[in-house]
Amino acid sequence: MDMSQYKELFVSEVREHLQGMNEAIVTLEEAPDDREKIDFLFRMAHSIKGMSASMGYNEMAELSHKMEDLMDRVRKGIIGFEPSVADLLLEGCDILAAMLDDVDSGGDGHYDIIDLIQRLVGYTPPQDYETVPSDTKTTRKPEPEISAERSETPQNVRVKTEVLDTLVNITGELITNKNRVISISRELKAQILTDAISDLSRLVRELHDEVLKVRLMPFATITDRLPRVVRDLAKKSGKEVVFRVSGKTIELDRGILEELADPLLHLLRNAVDHGLESPDERRAAGKKSEGSIAVEVQREKDRLLVSIVDDGKGMDPRRIATTAVEKGLLRQEEAAALTPQQALMLICLPGFSTATEVTDVSGRGVGMDAVRAAVQAIGGTLTIDSTPGKGSRFTLALPLTISIIQILLVECSSVVVAFPVSKVLRTVDLKKDAIFNRGKRKFIVVGNEEIPLASLHRLLGLPLTPLREESIPAVVVEIKERTVGLVVDRFVGQQDVFVKPLGSPLNRMKGFFGGAILGNGRVVFILDPANIL
Repeated sequence: MDMSQYKELFVSEVREHLQGMNEAIVTLEEAPDDREKIDFLFRMAHSIKGMSASMGYNEMAELSHKMEDLMDRVRKGIIGFEPSVADLLLEGCDILAAMLDDVDSGGDGHYDIIDLIQRLVGYTPPQDYETVPSDTKTTRKPEPEISAERSETPQNVRVKTEVLDTLVNITGELITNKNRVISISRELKAQILTDAISDLSRLVRELHDEVLKVRLMPFATITDRLPRVVRDLAKKSGKEVVFRVSGKTIELDRGILEELADPLLHLLRNAVDHGLESPDERRAAGKKSEGSIAVEVQREKDRLLVSIVDDGKGMDPRRIATTAVEKGLLRQEEAAALTPQQALMLICLPGFSTATEVTDVSGRGVGMDAVRAAVQAIGGTLTIDSTPGKGSRFTLALPLTISIIQILLVECSSVVVAFPVSKVLRTVDLKKDAIFNRGKRKFIVVGNEEIPLASLHRLLGLPLTPLREESIPAVVVEIKERTVGLVVDRFVGQQDVFVKPLGSPLNRMKGFFGGAILGNGRVVFILDPANIL
């Protein structure tokens, strides 16, 4: 029987099982008597064995079978779930993942598993490890009875990500055409057409909301593998780490999640390698030998906040500024004018590193600039807070979606450009006498804060427009961790648009988030305030 038609489903399901096994193994290291996790591990190994055998991948079936046998010994209390068992099982998961990648790329899943098979079969617990006495075994909970009544549990189906992407693209095109019809109705001034478009707009908005829900995925999609990553990093660096994740059920657009995986991983590597002290150093400082690292996820209005927090040695803003001067990345007078918050952000400069030695984990000064660039590329921002001796907090503020957004249209020298509304702090109409000079720069007061004023014309290389009105329109945004007012000619309006990435060679231009088509067929560039300078 030809089983190739089921290969895609096989790969998808085995990946899920391996991810669950990795998470369960790390959890069991902290709670080795957790019967539910032990049973779960046994079931996952058994499932992979059965699926691999039915698909004809005999080596995968053999390896998962031996892992199942080892877990069966743990279930029966013959051996305990000691760290050496966890190491063997994690090694098995890694090899199964490598075999699965080979299958996914068209191979037969071949891998040299003889050595690991022998170690799994011949495993004996360390002499100093006490197994659980047979009379103290945890009683297995009875299996729940299966009711004959129809289950109320929602049914799920597997859908290819390409189908979801196509659905989002079609919805985006619908929004573009809706804006076009609105533009035509304004010219015709037909009330019956206006009423029909009002209903159409409502339906398109509902469709848009539902399509975005389909693309949403729980944050756990990328955090479930992090406990394993932190465990391996801690063992490699000789540190003790307690790791936790909160808010992982919160959902986010799949496109953002995919781009967030690498920055999150790098921040965790830095937290383990740079942030936390060694057990001896922590005890000498009056701390617990175990360091704490947490990933905290929370939703705030139209954005998601992801914080990576550690209770390590923290960072000294003055030392960071001094290091930047020594490396030639900053002038002395510039360093002296920095606030502590701005000094902490210097670690995002290319080539910056305070590490005293380079390890295979970090210390090369090529990471934090890439982290900030990746976060800004998806419309997010990075902020850093740290207290010497107490720890650090890295916070990523992210949009919930990057495909269909609301924009603010502005005009400069007859050129219409747009800002994502989520990036606009406020818009103001300035009186000429509200602008004052400080040195060679112009400033305004917004609230209780003095902020610099710049011309969007100059930033975009457009000719300046003579001032004809008494008031001067400006958009207040955040650029490079500073609030800045950008002077424009006039505000055009707001609307929902479908954002499309810029193709080559336009994608080489810095300061642009993407492009969109307005209702009148005009193409508008969407500015990225964080990179506009």
